[in-house]
Amino acid sequence: MAAQAGHIDFEFKSESAGLWCLNKKGSERWMSITLASKETDGVVNTIATNDPEIIKRTLEEPGEGLYIRSFQAVVSCDFPDNKGIAVADVLKLIEERTKRGELFHLVHTRFGCYQFGGPSKLMASQVQMGSDMVLYAAESPSRRYYGG
Repeated sequence: MAAQAGHIDFEFKSESAGLWCLNKKGSERWMSITLASKETDGVVNTIATNDPEIIKRTLEEPGEGLYIRSFQAVVSCDFPDNKGIAVADVLKLIEERTKRGELFHLVHTRFGCYQFGGPSKLMASQVQMGSDMVLYAAESPSRRYYGG
């Protein structure tokens, strides 16, 4: 979805009184990449899209003098303490194909794995073995243990 002058592709939704969330029309999830300048370390651009091709191009070539400062997935959630929208750092982005040749992407975050594209109901037996290609991988955050 491309933003157009006078066109809003985000909307506020509410499931109950006092609870509001920001959603992208036509999609419950998308990815956000923040680009920063290597010279100043200041944020130059933010790309928010659910188009995997734009994400792939940006990951491969962020631009001259730019680097990827953050890469996040934005998904709808139903956590006990957060209902509406969740933002999480992407730990791994994997591109795979089904046995029928349909392309889909798996986004791994600290909170789970989310699918972009492909069939809505996908079983492991439908995935083409050996078709996985890691497009992005970040260091996992250190695990914290609480208690005695």
